[in-house]
Amino acid sequence: MLEDGFITVLCILFIIFFILIQNLIRYLIREPYIHIRDVTKEHNWKSINTENKAYYCSICESLLLNISGLICDSCGVCADPMCVKVADKQLMCKIITVSTNEPMKHHWIKGNLPPNIVCDICNEECDAEPGLTDWWCCWCQRCVHDDCKSELSKICDFGKFKLMIIPPSSLEVINVRNTVRRRLCLHSIISPNWSEWNPLIVVANKKSGNNDGAEILSLFRRLLNPAQVVDLSERDPVAALEWCRLLGKVTCTVLVAGGDGTIAWLLNAIHKLGLEPVPSVAIIPLGTGNDLSRVLGWGKEHDPNKDPTEILQEIQVAQKVKLDRWTVMIKPYGGLGLRNLNQTFYMYNYLSVGVDAQVTLNFHRTRESRFYFYSSRLFNKLLYLCFGMQQVVERECKDLNKNIELYLDDKRIDLPSIESIVILNIPSWAAGVNLWNMGLEGHEKYGKQSINDGKLEVVALYSSFHMAQLQVGLSQPYRLGQASNIKVKVIKSCAVQIDGEPWYQHPCEFSIKYCNKATMLVNTDRKSM
Repeated sequence: MLEDGFITVLCILFIIFFILIQNLIRYLIREPYIHIRDVTKEHNWKSINTENKAYYCSICESLLLNISGLICDSCGVCADPMCVKVADKQLMCKIITVSTNEPMKHHWIKGNLPPNIVCDICNEECDAEPGLTDWWCCWCQRCVHDDCKSELSKICDFGKFKLMIIPPSSLEVINVRNTVRRRLCLHSIISPNWSEWNPLIVVANKKSGNNDGAEILSLFRRLLNPAQVVDLSERDPVAALEWCRLLGKVTCTVLVAGGDGTIAWLLNAIHKLGLEPVPSVAIIPLGTGNDLSRVLGWGKEHDPNKDPTEILQEIQVAQKVKLDRWTVMIKPYGGLGLRNLNQTFYMYNYLSVGVDAQVTLNFHRTRESRFYFYSSRLFNKLLYLCFGMQQVVERECKDLNKNIELYLDDKRIDLPSIESIVILNIPSWAAGVNLWNMGLEGHEKYGKQSINDGKLEVVALYSSFHMAQLQVGLSQPYRLGQASNIKVKVIKSCAVQIDGEPWYQHPCEFSIKYCNKATMLVNTDRKSM
């Protein structure tokens, strides 16, 4: 018996030692630089997936079929599979860095112009005839006819989105050799001394949103310096935000394409890094709920047919707004009093305990299953509805009020027979339901909801059926109050979610306190606040 206990202790000590050594090795070999694709080697090819325009090979000038044609998503050069290697050798891609301070010249790409474009000189339609005709600058986005090209200045001014672009002359890169190969890495950023320069960093996961993430990354590589576009499937937000640190005192904007979870991930990274000045965050919604995106006017879902230049124009006129950030401390009961068992999260949208978190958890488990082959927004909504109907029958969170205690500003709140408690920071819950303000007339003792007043709104849901009624506007929530300091004691294990990220929580104590404010951008084209 003693030998078994001794062996168990040794195993635990060995595991702890192994984890410490592993983390130490990762710390010692970590690379403090941002890797950048070396565009002098080859183009960034992807399949042509459009059906409303004819494309021609930039080498042999033959008509490309959508099933086999390739296009560089950085510079717009096209090629059939047989001409790819020749194109890589003969046609330079959009360069991301130069070692000279000389004025930038246009980078002209022949043919395959954007649709419905006009000549910058004569204002007549370009690319009207079949074949490789006319020219397009992949930096300033200007287009000209063959005959008009000589009339345009040879110097490129980077066009109407100049103040969002990090010019090649501003990037200093170095070659870093690792055990496998040499890699091109960002070393520093030199300001171009442009008045009101506000560079844009685009971050997205190419695997998100049924490949919408990959398409967004490609679209913005065409409009900006490709190095400004960061794939979160290859880099975490901390590495992406290294751009903001290297920019020093220059205020930048981060455009994040993703759902509420991805946005919270990025906002957490900004907070933990303590960036100064704090970057502003704009949103392209790719998730299912997208509650924060709705509140800030960026919409409930991304329109794949929307011109990315429209998004840049919206960002240019967007207004800054502050968003309350809340610290959520979870202290589990038991655990021999070990402090390291405590967990700390940050909340931006809402926290819920009970039936709506259970529905979200069931949906989340199904979506991550290896058997989850088909995915679309409509299918996800139907699946979510099915799990909601399941809870109407099973009622796993029945009598939650007997297994939970709620304190608002240190005052215990009496709870009716409920199945969920929702703590709100923004006026959107469960894909767009303005929960707190539903039927607020007649409840003068409660104030209006705001995303930056240092207060949270707390409501209760009677059941899964009540949740469904709220989503179609046929009922009202049970308001429990507003507070700046909230404590929740969970006596029996149940489902919990923070900003759409669910898990099954054992008995614990939640402590929710005001932390500080995040800086967001409000799309004034769609919303006035």
